[in-house]
Amino acid sequence: MLFLVKVEIEKLNQMPVKDFFQLLIKEWEFYERMKKRGKVLAGGKLAGRRGAAAIFDAEDHAEIEAIVTRLPLFPLFTKIEITPLVDQEKALLDARRMFQMVKDLDTMIFPPDKPS
Repeated sequence: MLFLVKVEIEKLNQMPVKDFFQLLIKEWEFYERMKKRGKVLAGGKLAGRRGAAAIFDAEDHAEIEAIVTRLPLFPLFTKIEITPLVDQEKALLDARRMFQMVKDLDTMIFPPDKPS
């Protein structure tokens, strides 16, 4: 199962700068190990911010939760977003299936978006 994981540290707690950078190095080494195991498919640092995003391949929600809570910087994260993804092949199959269902309906249109 694919998951988009986005983490950010919006405000740092009081800690020595060298300690933070030691944790940061451990964090990226962790990502490197996960990539070698096939758990991280792609990812990187969020440009101009203290954060990262990666696409993980995990068995289920329990495994992705276990991975995220083992990240060295986990105690410092102020924002964590975990989004399950549908892989490209499944998305294409779904789009083709839906097209087959509606291809003969000339009058069907999407309703306008409602203002938020």
